[in-house]
Amino acid sequence: MAAVDLWQIKVVRQQISDPQLERFHSVTLSTIFIELIGFYTGVLWIGWGALIVLLSQIWFNLLAGIQLHPEGSSPMQPCGRADRLPVLVADGVGLGLVSLWIAGIASLWVAALLLGIVLVYGWVKYLQPRLKSPR
Repeated sequence: MAAVDLWQIKVVRQQISDPQLERFHSVTLSTIFIELIGFYTGVLWIGWGALIVLLSQIWFNLLAGIQLHPEGSSPMQPCGRADRLPVLVADGVGLGLVSLWIAGIASLWVAALLLGIVLVYGWVKYLQPRLKSPR
């Protein structure tokens, strides 16, 4: 996801210059840094690593403020917290599930639900847009 975000920032920067885009770039870089901490923590203990990665997603979705559409007529669109509420709720659910998993509560069910969330997210983020785009 980070590679997609950085690519979109690069493309939109070529089209427009805006302070919000620079802020979005900073938020994206800080999110990547926090995610890397989560990934490296996950090497030692996967639960805490997943928790940090989910916190990075909440960080991003609270601070991003815009959404990029490099191929659209308006490549940068406002996207506030209210617009990101469904994603924030999903992140919160994931955070809760990982917390339950770390605590050892219903580990198998929690792991299955987390896998389901990841699969749905991957479908929405990557497969669905490709299915809708004309070929």
